[in-house]
Amino acid sequence: MTKILLIGCGDAHLSILRRLLKKKSKDYEITLISPSKDVVTIDLIENPSISFIEDTIISFDPLQKMLLSFSGEIYRFDVISFNLTMKFSLFKQALVPVAEDGRMLVDHTLQNNEFPFLFGAGDCVSIEGISSDCNFNDQQGDILWNNIKRYISGRKLQSLSSKSTKVPLNGLLNRIFKRF
Repeated sequence: MTKILLIGCGDAHLSILRRLLKKKSKDYEITLISPSKDVVTIDLIENPSISFIEDTIISFDPLQKMLLSFSGEIYRFDVISFNLTMKFSLFKQALVPVAEDGRMLVDHTLQNNEFPFLFGAGDCVSIEGISSDCNFNDQQGDILWNNIKRYISGRKLQSLSSKSTKVPLNGLLNRIFKRF
């Protein structure tokens, strides 16, 4: 079973959790780690296919594929994704490539080039080749989850680009009204 750690409760990770409410995976052991559960709704936390841990990550070692938390716990993983607002020193200490402002560098697939098992989305990443004033947060959850699964299965990753992230008005309206 593949261990996937989701660090932080940003929009992309919450999107993944909502998707997992509908479909349980037998192939993945998914753990969400966040300093506070206040951001996450109860139904997402109590999902049996997801483990929720309220803790703060203080150290990250990508070479050993492990995290150390404030509580003293060590968390091991096969694939990890960051999606949070945080002190960016965590990435620098782990020697993960970062942008000038300290955010983790990922490519257009939301994957880190140096550590292919490392993904990220939201405010803690800088996406190479995409302007920092572009906001793709709504689409990052789908791309992120699909690419984590594609990475695990050895398939080609999807690209996040302005072309792939624009949702036509009809498609958006259909998605909105399907919920009601």
